[in-house]
Amino acid sequence: MPKKPRRKPNFLVMIPIVLLLGFALRNFHSSLVVKSLTWETVRQDWVKHEKTVQAIFANTEVVITAPVEGEVTYIREDGYRFRKGEIVASLKPSGVSHGTDLSEQAVLAPISGLFYSNRDNLEEIMTPENLMNMELERLLLQAEKALEAGQPAAQTEQQAGQQAEQQAGQQAGQQTEQSQLINSGKVVNKHAPLGKMLNNLYPSWMFVHLDFSVSVAKEDIVKFVIEGEEYVGTVMKVSAKPQGAVIRFTQYVKGTTEKRQREIIWVYKPPTKGLVVPVKSLYTLGEERGVFINNNGVIRFRSVKVLDSNESLACVQGVPEGVSVVVDPPADLEGLPVN
Repeated sequence: MPKKPRRKPNFLVMIPIVLLLGFALRNFHSSLVVKSLTWETVRQDWVKHEKTVQAIFANTEVVITAPVEGEVTYIREDGYRFRKGEIVASLKPSGVSHGTDLSEQAVLAPISGLFYSNRDNLEEIMTPENLMNMELERLLLQAEKALEAGQPAAQTEQQAGQQAEQQAGQQAGQQTEQSQLINSGKVVNKHAPLGKMLNNLYPSWMFVHLDFSVSVAKEDIVKFVIEGEEYVGTVMKVSAKPQGAVIRFTQYVKGTTEKRQREIIWVYKPPTKGLVVPVKSLYTLGEERGVFINNNGVIRFRSVKVLDSNESLACVQGVPEGVSVVVDPPADLEGLPVN
């Protein structure tokens, strides 16, 4: 039998089918891309320039010691302000008389300021004078050793006196009734520290650890946020080892005598307020910098002017408040429909 001729493919039918399949696949891919997008709303906010840094503070403090051994009674709570010469505490001498006066003795404020019964062992180490005159690496090492040596920084002077008396009794092999009295109650040894006076009319100083990603120089005016309050200071000294700077504030920084070491916020550049978008929403298309927005259900590229930016936000001009922008946009978004 003669062979039948093969039927030639009808390209006029196949081309529309291929086009339809391509269009369907493109729509499917576009739909997947759009569904995977993350959107943020353009809003009014601050672009802040801040870093969290470690600092150790120095204030003008005078340690008060006990004139005699005895039981101490504090006149007021910690943080109360006394004038110079006012009574901050009284001491009731303990032990056998042996001809000495056992009447109650008053402890007077050596300077005007705030009285604190607790110390951290750094009052005579972390001072403004030492920050300016001593080698900073050596000074900070000395401060660290002072905190670690003997008792913890949070230990009270009463506990310190008790521990010292116990150690002396063990070494001598004698534990008399008198030493047992000293080890109990609010009893301090003669010449033992029983508190300190803080002159809060003098400005606070600090050493702050900086990584110098933002440069600072002597006599620069700097700003910090400490416990929610802004403080302004002057750079008095810049150190390469350890990296950081000595700062003198314009006033006493609240709470730095109770908590000398702390994390603070360094405001290294003034903030900018305006319309903000995530930094990750910025996209370069050709020579233009802009964002992809939802424009009536279609993704469109809009060029913007970046006024300011930090690690997470950018302050921009060129898009209205309330419009949605694509975060971390992939390529080829222009014109895609938003489902």
